[in-house]
Amino acid sequence: MVLALCAMATGCDDPVVSQDSNAGAKAYKKHAEGWLAWALGQPHSTASPILDETGEFCDEGQSGKVWYLAGTFGGPVERTCTIPKRKHLYFPLVNRWVINPEFEFWPTEEEYLAFAEEWFSVHRAHTCGLTLRLDGEDLLGNDLEDLDEELYVKQLDIFETDINPDNWATQFGFLGGPTPTVTDGHWALLRPLEPGEHVLEFGGEVCEGEVSGFTTSAVYNLVVEE
Repeated sequence: MVLALCAMATGCDDPVVSQDSNAGAKAYKKHAEGWLAWALGQPHSTASPILDETGEFCDEGQSGKVWYLAGTFGGPVERTCTIPKRKHLYFPLVNRWVINPEFEFWPTEEEYLAFAEEWFSVHRAHTCGLTLRLDGEDLLGNDLEDLDEELYVKQLDIFETDINPDNWATQFGFLGGPTPTVTDGHWALLRPLEPGEHVLEFGGEVCEGEVSGFTTSAVYNLVVEE
């Protein structure tokens, strides 16, 4: 579906796939689910792409026509990553997810979704910075409202994420496995980059009033294979 987007739409020279079409919007939601399956499917303590400090886990669990990249759990990181040719790239500038193992925390879907929708809305409203830059160029400009409108994704159709038994919540007794999930955030889907070296920068910031409450940013030194 993703590779067909360009054939069905104009503006294919733009590196960012738009959500303006039904196909584009569906692709963003589909890959938000896929990204979580990828990111949370890796062992958190040994090969988490979100905790990765160098890019050494960049190729862990990758398959298909779309290559996923990760931000951080907070703070900046710089990574180096080699990517096969003709791969779309999908990644979050800033994102969130809410899981409900065995509907333990919210006993009904209605309560679960009501909480998630309110939590997502609050954090979206408090997003105070977004960055999407390739080779020194802001791909969609730097106006926050424009970036929010172009890149925001909310997936409130409950899906299952197969979370690794070694995960960010293992310390709290969470055993992982297929888990009801919803997610939102600001995401970008890029068309395949030209072979060679590129620098991709992305991130986001959520503020509490005038004070930054959460910041994440990633710089990827990419090598796209010939």
